Amino acid sequence: MQYLFAKIYYLCYDKYLMNEKLLQNPTVAIVGRPNVGKSTFFNRLVGSRKAIESETPGTTRDRIYSQVEWCGKEFTLIDTAGLFDNASVEEISNLTKTSINVAIDQADIIIFLVDVTEIGNDDREIAKILRKSGKKVFLAANKADNANREIPTREAFSLGFGQPNYISAISGRGVGDFLDTLTENFSTEKSTDEKVKTINVALIGRPNVGKSTLLNKMIGEDKAIVSDIPGTTRDSTDGILDFAGEKINFIDTAGIRRRGKIEVGIEKFSIIRTLGAIDDSSVVVILIDAEEGLTNQDAHVIGQAKEQGKSIVIAVNKFDLWDKEENEEIKNKMAITLGKLQHDLAFVPFVPVVFLSAKTGANQKVLLKKIIEVYKQRFIEIEKDEIKEIVFAAKDRNPQIPKIIDFYQEKTNPIVFKLICPNKNHYHFSHLRYLENVIRDHYPFTGTPIFIDLIDKKS
Repeated sequence: MQYLFAKIYYLCYDKYLMNEKLLQNPTVAIVGRPNVGKSTFFNRLVGSRKAIESETPGTTRDRIYSQVEWCGKEFTLIDTAGLFDNASVEEISNLTKTSINVAIDQADIIIFLVDVTEIGNDDREIAKILRKSGKKVFLAANKADNANREIPTREAFSLGFGQPNYISAISGRGVGDFLDTLTENFSTEKSTDEKVKTINVALIGRPNVGKSTLLNKMIGEDKAIVSDIPGTTRDSTDGILDFAGEKINFIDTAGIRRRGKIEVGIEKFSIIRTLGAIDDSSVVVILIDAEEGLTNQDAHVIGQAKEQGKSIVIAVNKFDLWDKEENEEIKNKMAITLGKLQHDLAFVPFVPVVFLSAKTGANQKVLLKKIIEVYKQRFIEIEKDEIKEIVFAAKDRNPQIPKIIDFYQEKTNPIVFKLICPNKNHYHFSHLRYLENVIRDHYPFTGTPIFIDLIDKKS
């Protein structure tokens, strides 16, 4: 009798889930108190050690987004661990509540992770917040390494989400069954390659680099707060602009500091929204300071945007500070800056660079035209006969390239090619880079990453 109400609630909750429409690529956040295994569980679902794991609560420094696919169903996974770096014991409780609120705001679905061996007051406080949210919540009891730990307890049912899904993030025990339950109402339909009406652009950069000023200048209103104090922008702010027959939606994001300088609290949660803005965009504009140049953190964000298949534009802001120089001197400074960028960004040589002034509006139209250009590159399709001719001719010119059985373009937005070969282990990174360069000689795909997937097939 003591579990009767909880079981009735669970049945009603389960029926509610079953009646919902299918979700296409929903966002799923893992939340829970420190040291219940959130990062380990995240890595298990992603399939790699993308999040740092440690016995010390709050090891993870970056908020991490990753795409996950299970049985043909895709979803975006957020790891909310790492919100407690350098926090005192007194601060952890408040930070936990803040992280839950951020997850509720960002996610369609919540995975509430608890430690099956220790369910306490902190878990119940989190459960109370989640029950009031109205979001779909799946209770996962981690560290259930054997059947003896799968006995339903009063503590588990007191959380209000029925019987837990028992899992072991370390061994993988029960994870597959849980994913079946989690994704039951997810759609298997993939997003189409059709051009959408609005170009979503994320403005990314370090604090005080001029993102909000640029946004306000382009949309013609003081939509974003502008201040000389770094880190003024805490949330992502949208601004829509019509230009050259295209509708562009700019997302102004909080600045990403160097990782070692990220503070506990609001600024750390701002990074969740920044990474979310990259995930939601088609084009990422990386704004850098003309005087300070590119930092390692800027390069890190550019690399992340590339891995996610986003088109990229580098915007060098504040070149108006050179106005006092002679024209020839300005040209020299621009050339030096461009040369250094090309050296530092050798891993993305296809990315265009625009010099501008967010304050005066100089070269604003140049940036807008470049955004539209790189966006359209995402939808270029090459006929199979043409791309095969290009690649096989390149293979003939370079006998070091291993055997190719077939080559074709699989999709656009992002650009993905398939290379069929007898043994993909024979291919080195340099071989794929050579083929990419050859393709770009014919189709530059300006600002846009292209991916070449290897597939084994005996000839």
